[in-house]
Amino acid sequence: MTSVRANIFLLSVGLALLGLVMVYSATYRDYSEVYLWTRLGHLALGLGAFALVSCVRYTSWRKAAPVLYLLVLAVLVLVLVPGFGKEVGGARRWFDLGPLSLQPAEFAKLVAVLVTACAVARLPRGAGLPLKPLAAVGVLFLLVFVEPDFGTSVVLLSGVVGALWASELATRSLLVSGALGFVVLVGMMLAAPYRRARFMVFLDPWAQADGSGYQIVQSLVTIKAGGVFGAGAGAGAQGPAVPEIGTDMMFALVGEELGLLGMVAVILAFVYLVLSGFKISLSAPTVMARCVAAGLSTMFAVQATFNIGAAMGVLPLAGMTLPFISYGGSSLIVCFAAVGALYRISKDSERAREITPKPRATNTNSRRRYGRTRDPRALRGR
Repeated sequence: MTSVRANIFLLSVGLALLGLVMVYSATYRDYSEVYLWTRLGHLALGLGAFALVSCVRYTSWRKAAPVLYLLVLAVLVLVLVPGFGKEVGGARRWFDLGPLSLQPAEFAKLVAVLVTACAVARLPRGAGLPLKPLAAVGVLFLLVFVEPDFGTSVVLLSGVVGALWASELATRSLLVSGALGFVVLVGMMLAAPYRRARFMVFLDPWAQADGSGYQIVQSLVTIKAGGVFGAGAGAGAQGPAVPEIGTDMMFALVGEELGLLGMVAVILAFVYLVLSGFKISLSAPTVMARCVAAGLSTMFAVQATFNIGAAMGVLPLAGMTLPFISYGGSSLIVCFAAVGALYRISKDSERAREITPKPRATNTNSRRRYGRTRDPRALRGR
């Protein structure tokens, strides 16, 4: 397990460094080195977030969950107030902090998973859904959705679903809630004309290559131009033609400059990260830790899948960044904080196994011999 948590940290740093190169490649023509230095600042803050979260025992997160929830709730409300939140392209999602900007919706994803995990950990096996905590998480979801930020709201909901499915709640309740959640998401996607148009154009982008399908078509052209080995970092010529190349369509730039081999390497990196996260979840010593790890891993899986799938034209555009690689300071900080949480859960799980007393060969009492009760300190998260 030590190698697993070390690997996901090193893998995260590697993806972030790749993102540093890709962000510079996407912006140097118009902004010189401005975004390169900004991205370096984001990386420093991300590593700081990892160090902070990985140093705190996960059993302490339960005490911090209500405070973090209220803080995120307050900033999500405040960002919607004119004069406080910065509006870009009709969306009010950011606080302008000079050289940096803060996107509260990114932090809402972490808090939603943490609140859900803490709630289900208190319930007995086979219990129904904790309605009040889920209603509190639903408020976060709605505030993110009305910014509007459909992509982040989907990722937030996926993290909550991942945490719930790792719990010990009644399967019937989980199936019903999952079906309702899916219906609500589809309804929200089709309710707004621009989101409905995104879905319709996904079915046949070439039919509207000069209109609403332009972004997908240009992304596909850019990926094709990379071939097997790519044009080389900074040498891509098609990338500037793709709208939102530095964020929503970053994978297209990876395809052009690093080629098919680079795309496969990035996909495999995310596959390893997600599977390692679920492995940490299965080995977690408590229900709370298991749900947190599963929720965070599900978020990584959904966000990476939709970003890569949209760039390749196999999934509808959802406005999601590629974790660690796309430009965005808040996104990078949250990604490293999530890896820090997985790292800490893995470390505490290993410690719990080490302090578990081994059965005595001379003891014939089956309960003492095979019970192997964990140290009480390892069970505080429950």
